[in-house]
This record gives sequence, C-alpha cells and structure tokens, in this order.
Amino acid sequence: MRKAFLVPVAAFAVAFSTAAWAEPQQLNVPAQRTPMIEVSGTGSVQVKPDIAVIRIGVATEDANAEAAVAKNSAATAKVLSEVAAAGIEKKDLQTSQFSLYPQTATASYPRKDGAGITTFRASNTVSVTVRNLDRLGEILGASVAAGSNRISGPDFAVSEPEKYLGDARRKAVEAALAKAKTYAEAAGMKLGAVLSIAEDGAGSPAPVFRGAAYAKAQSVPVEVGEETLSAQVRIAIELIKP
Repeated sequence: MRKAFLVPVAAFAVAFSTAAWAEPQQLNVPAQRTPMIEVSGTGSVQVKPDIAVIRIGVATEDANAEAAVAKNSAATAKVLSEVAAAGIEKKDLQTSQFSLYPQTATASYPRKDGAGITTFRASNTVSVTVRNLDRLGEILGASVAAGSNRISGPDFAVSEPEKYLGDARRKAVEAALAKAKTYAEAAGMKLGAVLSIAEDGAGSPAPVFRGAAYAKAQSVPVEVGEETLSAQVRIAIELIKP
C-alpha cells in the first residue's frame, strides 16, 4: 500500500517541475537611460525700427450729445486731412476708439441747476501707421496744429523681423551649447549628439516713447533708437564619458 501511494506523488512532482520550467520567465531589468543635459540659451540682435504707430485723437464737448458728435467729427476730419497730406495712406489709418458719455460741470460749462448732466464728451482716436520715420515728427506736429488734443505713442517696430531673427536664433543656440559644455566638464563628462532643440519664443518688446512735449505748428523731435529682437531655445544634449 505504501509503495502504490508514493508513485503518483513522484509523478506529480516531475510533472509540476516540467511545467514550471516551461513557463516564460519575466525579468524586471531596468531600461538603460541615455545620460543627457537640457539647457536654455538666449540670443539677441539690435535693429533700427522702420515703422511706428501713433494714436491721434480729438475730444470735444457740448451741452447737446448730437452737437458734441458733430463737433468731434468735423475736428477729426480736419486732423485726418492733415495726416493724409503728410503722406499717410488710407490703409494705414484705423479707428481704434470712439466714445460718447455724459459729464458733470466743467469750467466751460458750469452747472446751473445744481443737478443733472451738464455736457456730453465725444472722443475719437485713430491709429496711424507711419512707414517713413523721417516724417514722424512732422506728422505729430501737424496733427496738433490741426486740432488733435489726444496723442499717444509712438510704438516703434520692425516690419520684417524674420530677416534678423536668424542671427538671434544662432546666438541663442551658441549660448546654450556653451552653457552645456561648462556643466558637462564640471561633471567630468563630454557633450555628445544633440537630441532635441525647441524654441521658447522670439520677438521684440514695444519700447516706451520719451519724446518732447507736443508743440503746436512745429515738428516734434523724435529719436528712433533701436529695437531688440531676441530668441530663446531649449536644447537636450547627450552626455558621454571622456
């Protein structure tokens, strides 16, 4: 009886061992990661702007709303006529704001009944793109002489920045590579292949105008200066042992 009992057990053990050996083995081997470094770099170039945008407006008041608008329309038409005479094409004129709102007492229209609306104020502002910067001061002076009493700007810009951004981008890449080399050498490594390059942004900020006060019937002195066009990149580079 004892011998008959042991034979099936032995057979089961052999079968189990064979099945276990045939089962695929899953090995948790960590994946090899390529050592790398990721850095950013910025490059910039100085470019003389070739266009400017100014905002020329007229504000008028009257006790009657329709009269205020009529006054404003006539005054604005006169200003725009002078601007056109200075060489500005119609495509470079764009109305940017028009408003009409009630006001209380002013020095010109004192309140008589002690309450209620005294005047209406109409305002019209036109954005003017100036492509000949040599005439910018002349246009500003002529606008004031024609009746404009609300002027802001100019905002200078480069009309075709892509012509110059290539140099800024090259400088940005050179700066990033130089930074990466410094880090790699400090860590006892060398730079290998470039794995990726991504641009974070490119463009130019709008400068703040610091011209002289506007003088009636005179050309306003204007300094054009330079615009800064910049580019920023992020680069991932392989690290190798020296």
